[in-house]
Amino acid sequence: MSIRALDMSTDTAPLVYLADPDPGVQRSVKKLLAALGARTEAFPSARDLLAALPRGMPSCIIAEARLPDLSGLALLQELRARGLAIPVILLSSDADVTSAVTAMRAGALDFIEKPWIDRALVAQVGPILELDAKRAH
Repeated sequence: MSIRALDMSTDTAPLVYLADPDPGVQRSVKKLLAALGARTEAFPSARDLLAALPRGMPSCIIAEARLPDLSGLALLQELRARGLAIPVILLSSDADVTSAVTAMRAGALDFIEKPWIDRALVAQVGPILELDAKRAH
């Protein structure tokens, strides 16, 4: 499937929440997702992201697996405990197989190693945004 930028204004563009304390990762992911037609709200921690959920419901959440307050896995579990079936993609620069398997079993859509996030995020987030666009029409 080819991924194309969605033709939407910034007010109606799909929303993606990103939890990652690294400003460089935040800038990179925002730029990548903007090319897909998505708005991105970045948060330095899981708790900040969770506090923002009442303001808006994102199309998906991308989170660092090792956040300073809650792990990405704990964030995923909290979302599920709240009854939210938002697709979650976890990122990690020091992933191991056990962490990836645990995250996938807990319901993560994907577990991506940071050196390869561009292509992997486009492959995972692009179809989610296209599905949102179809639902909006």
